[in-house]
Amino acid sequence: MSEQTDQAVRRLRALARSLDVPSDSPPPRIRLMEFDADGVEELDEVGTDELRPYARTTRTTWIDVQGLGDAERLVAIAEILGIHAVALADAVDIPQRAKTQEYAEHVLVIGRAPVVPFEPSEPPPQVCILIAEGYVVSFQERYFGFFDEVRDRLRTDGSDLRTGGPAFLAQALLDALVDRFYPVVEDLSDRLDELETAILERSSPRLVAELHRIQRQITTLRRIARPQVEALHRLARTDSPLVPQPVRVFVQDVHDHAQQVLGRLDAARDVATDTMAAVLATEAQRQNEVMKVLTLVGSIFIPLTFIAGIYGMNFEHMPELRFRAGYPIVLGVMAVVAVGMVVLFRLRGWIGPRSK
Repeated sequence: MSEQTDQAVRRLRALARSLDVPSDSPPPRIRLMEFDADGVEELDEVGTDELRPYARTTRTTWIDVQGLGDAERLVAIAEILGIHAVALADAVDIPQRAKTQEYAEHVLVIGRAPVVPFEPSEPPPQVCILIAEGYVVSFQERYFGFFDEVRDRLRTDGSDLRTGGPAFLAQALLDALVDRFYPVVEDLSDRLDELETAILERSSPRLVAELHRIQRQITTLRRIARPQVEALHRLARTDSPLVPQPVRVFVQDVHDHAQQVLGRLDAARDVATDTMAAVLATEAQRQNEVMKVLTLVGSIFIPLTFIAGIYGMNFEHMPELRFRAGYPIVLGVMAVVAVGMVVLFRLRGWIGPRSK
């Protein structure tokens, strides 16, 4: 064992004592697929020591680690496959921003994808993908079913994935992560369109609460989609020999899909913002109408209250109190004042149709 390799192993073993694995993640389950143009060997679960022959294989190997709940076993996997200690720490650091990081013997890409049904209170799962010379390692907190379609493609005779190499397989895995955004974003857009129509017809606290919920979902998705676009852009522009130029073209296509998702999220955010602004404007207009009615009613009754207050005083020398017709006269004056103010308000356009 070379001195450099020996130092790497010591760092990994030291890392095992400080590795902060997710507390609710199950122990690692290793699924393996080794393939070339002639066929596929698939193992649903393999032991750690059984990985040693695949660390230096002539065929492309995909090692899918599902579960991060055992630090010792994760370190053993990293030791066998030559994974850098910092890369392993990134794989178990959940959640974090999507990124692309280059190492001497592999390229690390961290991505995230939403599950269906999507809830903003639950962080979207994170996947770490390591591209090496002869294999790809993917780390998942648990099984999410993100890569089932990729497995089906590998099982299909004549599939281009069998001959594309590790980098081509990695871009297929990243593409599968990006594709998980589409149904969630489409569902949000459809719900937002329906909600916008319902709110503009008649707003209610329930509809406004639902709009707030959709806004939170959009914000959460944008928070994970934007750094993912940057990570894919960096991978498409890398000069690492582990990602050949022909594969970078496909990575660029995945990057374009991720950018499209981000654009649709930005559009949905704008619609949600405009809808909320319309709700607030409608509520403000409604409150203004209510206040206007109350103000006009109060304005009508102010002079009537003044007149009633004068003749409700108990002074002895008030000539009008001795008039036999005093009571109907006062009521008539009050009626004239009230009708006159209503007519004045109508002429000014404050109530009813605006006067020309």
